[in-house]
Amino acid sequence: MDFNFQLIILSSDKDSLLLYKAFLIKIFTKFNIKFKVLSLPIKTRRITLNKSPHVNKTAREQFEIKTYKITFKVLNHFQKLPLKYVLLNKPKTAKIKIKKIN
Repeated sequence: MDFNFQLIILSSDKDSLLLYKAFLIKIFTKFNIKFKVLSLPIKTRRITLNKSPHVNKTAREQFEIKTYKITFKVLNHFQKLPLKYVLLNKPKTAKIKIKKIN
């Protein structure tokens, strides 16, 4: 029985995400699983805080959070291979979402 699923990996650390991407590609090719990799655009979120809690509105400080996103589409996957290989060596900065595709 085949089923397809999609792995969505989010991280704020680009280097750890690229290492994890290389690890997943190595695992999928080792088990002869068909997959596609999509790198999605970077999302930037800016936060502005006032340095002084009182009158000086011109004294502000800005912080920026960048989120990197990679999507794996796994095709014709057999249920015999557990998903524990996907979660193996997952970086602490990464979040993984698994969606089932028709």
